[in-house]
Amino acid sequence: MKSLTHYLTESERTYNFRLKIANMIEDEVMDKLETALEKYDMKSLSKPKKTPIQEHPMDFQTLSNAEVYIMDAELQYPATAYQLYEYISQTVGIPANQLVVINKDHPEEIAREEALKEEGDEYVTKLDDAEYTDATKHDVAKVFGDEYNANMLKELETRKYEFAKKD
Repeated sequence: MKSLTHYLTESERTYNFRLKIANMIEDEVMDKLETALEKYDMKSLSKPKKTPIQEHPMDFQTLSNAEVYIMDAELQYPATAYQLYEYISQTVGIPANQLVVINKDHPEEIAREEALKEEGDEYVTKLDDAEYTDATKHDVAKVFGDEYNANMLKELETRKYEFAKKD
């Protein structure tokens, strides 16, 4: 027969949460966040992933033109998303409207992750590509240039316009 301690060690669980913070994360804030999560016996905290600046970021509809930093936290002490949200907001000093804490196994988060997997590779900004290597994927002559302008003018000549008569 197994002892109680054996059952307790077998039933060790971890609690996974996704933290989303709008706007800039400084090293000081990250240090405070890590220190605050030690209360819940933090097992791991992923490196922040930054999203592109969006007019109205997902989960932050009241903010405009903000980038969102997303981190995954794995805790060994049980907590709810709301508890962590309140605790981090008060302890770390992140404004409540710039923080979202959600269970990683929440149906909306699972759907978002699946949608990202379907899209494929991670998003790469076009502005960072000085050589514009993506141009080979498109027929550049069809999009702009002398040939495009000539085709546009020919198309405009073939259109017939009707004008209303003045009474």
